[in-house]
Amino acid sequence: MSNMEEILLDVILTTGISESEIREKLAPFLDGNRLAIEAISKPPSAIEDKVPLLGELLVADGALSSEELGKALKDQKPIGERLVDAGMVTREKVEAALSEQVRKREQIEKRAKSDGASSIRVSSFKLDKLVNLVGELVTVQERLTQISGLIRKTKPNQLPTLLHKYDIGRVAEEVSRLTNGLRDNALSIRMLPIEATFSKFKRLVHDLSASLSKDIELTMSGEETEIDKTVIDRLDEPLMHLIRNSADHGIELPDDRILAGKSPRGTIHLAAEHLGGNVVIHIEDDGAGLNREAIVKKAVEKHLIAPGAELSEREVFQLIFLPGFSTSAAVTSISGRGVGMDVVKKAIDDLRGTIDVTSTSGKGMRVDITLPLTLAIIDGLLVNIGNQAFIIPVTVVEECIVLKASERKEHGHRKLAPLRGTLVPYLELRNRFGIQGKRPDIEQIVIARIRGERIGLVVDSVVGEHKTVIKPLGKVYRNITECSGATVLGDGSIALIIDTGRLIGKNAEHTH
Repeated sequence: MSNMEEILLDVILTTGISESEIREKLAPFLDGNRLAIEAISKPPSAIEDKVPLLGELLVADGALSSEELGKALKDQKPIGERLVDAGMVTREKVEAALSEQVRKREQIEKRAKSDGASSIRVSSFKLDKLVNLVGELVTVQERLTQISGLIRKTKPNQLPTLLHKYDIGRVAEEVSRLTNGLRDNALSIRMLPIEATFSKFKRLVHDLSASLSKDIELTMSGEETEIDKTVIDRLDEPLMHLIRNSADHGIELPDDRILAGKSPRGTIHLAAEHLGGNVVIHIEDDGAGLNREAIVKKAVEKHLIAPGAELSEREVFQLIFLPGFSTSAAVTSISGRGVGMDVVKKAIDDLRGTIDVTSTSGKGMRVDITLPLTLAIIDGLLVNIGNQAFIIPVTVVEECIVLKASERKEHGHRKLAPLRGTLVPYLELRNRFGIQGKRPDIEQIVIARIRGERIGLVVDSVVGEHKTVIKPLGKVYRNITECSGATVLGDGSIALIIDTGRLIGKNAEHTH
């Protein structure tokens, strides 16, 4: 690295450096050329000015006086180290104040982000397309208004001739085409590439490498993958927790990696891709992987599972997302408190997503987060159970089959249905939701694939596909986890949207 590059890196990594210091550092290399410095974005000081300084927090806490603080500031060491060396405060007090400073900074940054979340940059191409669609819709609306006026004036016996003349079915198809186009275009406006979110973690990995004395590299792929802005804004915290977990628990120290026959440099890889109507984000590391025995032992100690319980590999790995669960022997600033992975699980659940973990001992771990493309509109399959309508997301549906009373089979606690020579487990939604009434002799099973496994959802009848505008259920129904929202049907009735991931998860808990 050249002297110039070293100085520029120093300037970038140094926080709070003034413009005069930058000029002073670069002066020997400018050869009299003029240096122009201008801000291209909101300066960091806009946030830093609001964050209380460490010394101010200690004075406010009564740990030292303003005079003692002024005396300590004359030294060149960081203020925390200076105060401890001078015996003015204990190291524990300084660490507590630093933690409080970090917490306040995160609060201010989060508030600043939410304040700026009201605007979004949109390409002119998308706006032009939107305007053209609106123009076509206005034309069709005028046509409908004309037909409506003629219908009011027409005698009942002449209505068939009028409707045939103006081809009302064709007008309905045109309205459907335009509304679908408007929906797709409006959703595309909200879509942003995930690259900006991924790029934020380069500095995080750099800092973790230094603090953990490890050599860690962050690689990325699929940064151009687009996802709803609302989803992107809520991904920062869970992704940060997962990367910190990989760096602290996964990646080994350089000497340990060499002994294991690996490169001394560990790698954390972030990737994103579209899969059906979802976006899948992968966080993968080439570290030590999860210790299945340690996880089971800790779960037994915390009475989360019974001793000797037989769990699949996936069920064991899902234990790390339980509140308070941690296999770390020591509590550090990064891990060991049992806080983090449960926060990740809750954040992903709130986004109507799923999270799965795979791991190979000695080779690494991979976390797959599956999220919906948007939180506003989905393609759904409308089904009926008794007098109640439900929506099942089309993205998980494979096919629909008929279930006759003679084909119902039970194997222990599991109910199975035949499907082309195989048996598929199924869940009776009528019983699960407590819907009263007589079951029809012939029911239908919606075969869904959830987390790589097939499962059938038994309903009375399948109506067909339905463009579903998702409406929140509200605070009164916040404990109904099996439903992610509701939608209004064409006749004004309400249909609940089934959260298949949580529904199957709840059923598995009841089965066990």
